[in-house]
Amino acid sequence: MTSTTNPRVAPWHIDESEFFEIEGSRAQKEFLVRYAVLAPSGHNTQPWSFTIDGDEIAVHPDYSRRLPVADPTDRELMLSIGAAVTNLRVAAAHFGFESTVLYEPTDDRPSPVAVITLRETCNPDEDLRKLFPAITRRHTARSDFDARGIEPEILDQLCAFVEHSEMTRFILPQERARAATLVEEADQLLMHNDEWRSELAAWVRPNESSAADGIPADAFGIPGPLSAFAPWLIRSIDMGATQAKRDRQLMEHAAGMIVVTSDDDRVALLRAGEALERLLLFLTSLHVQYAFMNQVIQVPQLRRELWKVIRTPKPPQLLIRIGYSDIRQRAMPRRSVDSVVG
Repeated sequence: MTSTTNPRVAPWHIDESEFFEIEGSRAQKEFLVRYAVLAPSGHNTQPWSFTIDGDEIAVHPDYSRRLPVADPTDRELMLSIGAAVTNLRVAAAHFGFESTVLYEPTDDRPSPVAVITLRETCNPDEDLRKLFPAITRRHTARSDFDARGIEPEILDQLCAFVEHSEMTRFILPQERARAATLVEEADQLLMHNDEWRSELAAWVRPNESSAADGIPADAFGIPGPLSAFAPWLIRSIDMGATQAKRDRQLMEHAAGMIVVTSDDDRVALLRAGEALERLLLFLTSLHVQYAFMNQVIQVPQLRRELWKVIRTPKPPQLLIRIGYSDIRQRAMPRRSVDSVVG
């Protein structure tokens, strides 16, 4: 595959100057969707589609891409859509639009879950606009982090950002050991579940696959030709003990941990997803790397235990570790705009 067709390369290399050569409002909106689809999602399922009507871009859940075992209530699916909404709004602000979001609180299929209305403006949201360069640079770092801590100046900025959001909070030093233990327990429980492993395996791809979704095997450290056997290995072998030991080490080596909290209703989850992506873009802008440790959230009893540990008014929705690493992993593939815009 050439770089112009490779789904792990082409979607991430957007020439923003092309926007100013576009004629027609709909084509401009489709260009903005190119940034929306770069949002993260569970197993890189990309569970969204978009429709464009005048000044409105509606975001629909694609339930054919849901994860019934890992995410039976579609909690992570809604968080993913919220992240895509943030990317779209950040791109819109960069190109001179103000945006407002209307949410659909009930599951009235096939209605959209969110509708973003755009208006041209000379004064776009500066907080959104300044996050724009991070969209195409944001990648999840699944490798181990260096032992170094966050630089004081960077930490001050990050603390201010986290404290400004009612949905994000640091895991305190006295809470970190227990959080790491819960992640370790979650690994063993989930990897022991044949259905959970089979669902994960269904979304794992060979490294040089032309698939525009899913997780290439090199994200798990599986190289070259061996990557073709990765789905079979995951499906057939319970590697819970090994994974638990590794993830405990990853947690212990992290420079910090941040949890995203919210209520479990649909609108709250969408907004939590928006808050998450703002956080990830801000981390990227500070050159701080992150990785998801969501397995503890996927096990209901362990999620409740984590909630007891952090003692927040609302339950945890996402857990991430942050830090630094010199290892640069390849980007995840993305579907084309043509395949997600109806």
